[in-house]
Amino acid sequence: MDTIANLKEQVMAQTPLLLFDAALANGQTERWSTHQVTFNGQAYSARVLKHNLFEIQTASEQGIDAVPKLALTLANADSHFSQMEAAVGFKGAKLKATFLFFDLVGGGPATESLVLFQGIFNPPESITEEIFRISATNRMNMQRVLLPPVRI
Repeated sequence: MDTIANLKEQVMAQTPLLLFDAALANGQTERWSTHQVTFNGQAYSARVLKHNLFEIQTASEQGIDAVPKLALTLANADSHFSQMEAAVGFKGAKLKATFLFFDLVGGGPATESLVLFQGIFNPPESITEEIFRISATNRMNMQRVLLPPVRI
């Protein structure tokens, strides 16, 4: 298995893939990607239509170079996410985004994986018959920290 740094420099690389793991408040875990794949024994549904993960904010107000907010547009034609939002809700759920190169023909990873984002879901921004748009705030975002720790 090659490294991400080596594979990205090649003329012909495998498919770059983002895997999203969502841990809901009731303990249920949802897994999504742009392609239907199996990684580490876990099946990822092909639900991701759009994301903004590669829009890194440099010289942010928080003093770190990272993705402050991740927005996902998910396929909702079968009302899967609408039903989950009504039953459990996404607000406060944990999200982890992992990057790797994947061999779609062979059906396995071509490189090791790298976690690019970990955050907490906000309430859904848009729910329609076709899409489910939701965002997550980076867990390292200083706006979530209450200062001073004791209210005066």
